Amino acid sequence: MTAQPETREAYERAGGASVAWVTLFGALIGVTSLVPIFPYVGGGGYVPLAVPLAAIAPLLLGPAGGITASAIGGLIGMFIAPAAFPLGLLDVLVTAVAPAVMVGLAVNNDRYWRITIPLYALMAAFCFLFPFYIPGAAAGFEQPSEPLHFFVSAIYWFVPLVVVVTSFGRKVVPEWARSKDKRQKYLGILVSVLIGLLVWWIPWTRPYWYLFKYPAALGIATFIGYSWWVPTLAAITTAITIPILEALERSGLPKVGRALW
Repeated sequence: MTAQPETREAYERAGGASVAWVTLFGALIGVTSLVPIFPYVGGGGYVPLAVPLAAIAPLLLGPAGGITASAIGGLIGMFIAPAAFPLGLLDVLVTAVAPAVMVGLAVNNDRYWRITIPLYALMAAFCFLFPFYIPGAAAGFEQPSEPLHFFVSAIYWFVPLVVVVTSFGRKVVPEWARSKDKRQKYLGILVSVLIGLLVWWIPWTRPYWYLFKYPAALGIATFIGYSWWVPTLAAITTAITIPILEALERSGLPKVGRALW
């Protein structure tokens, strides 16, 4: 039997990126783990350039391909850039895989809202409670000053949760991200990346807070310290993503299911 030509439509029906694309982008994520873009508050490591590239991955390769590429990149980065992955395999999950998962779910919330909403709600509870209330005093953590702790932590969990629960996040944002109107497309991508990275920041920080016994005051300072940085990272990530998507749209390459080009 003669093999069917690998047309754009055939790839869209298959709904997956090629192994070569996934592997290549994973290698790129791994190499960019060597490039620091922000130091850890409290020291001990840095945020690598791999984070925004991992967030971009599901936009270019679809959710499955993007998450797989991010996992590959995280494993590579763990070996070549230990300062970016000081917790080893745990950091592969929270530094490389988590950005792809959170952004990929946000931009595909029209299809995956049954996963997105419970996961974001879990992250909201985790953000507020861990480690200062659970395990709290039993593990040597003091309770933070309230309502200050509530309000500064809400930056990371309240807005994303509201977005994904409402029709704005379940219908409008995914439609905008796939719109032919450039303004709508840019805005849809920016919102998806922003809420995804805000939620990603929660599991990325908490292991360090627990292991290094962050005092409540340092936790609040960290909330505040990253409150401008995460939106800035989202804007930069979006700015990087747009020309890549436009180039792929013009390339004539086979379509990847649920990718934004």
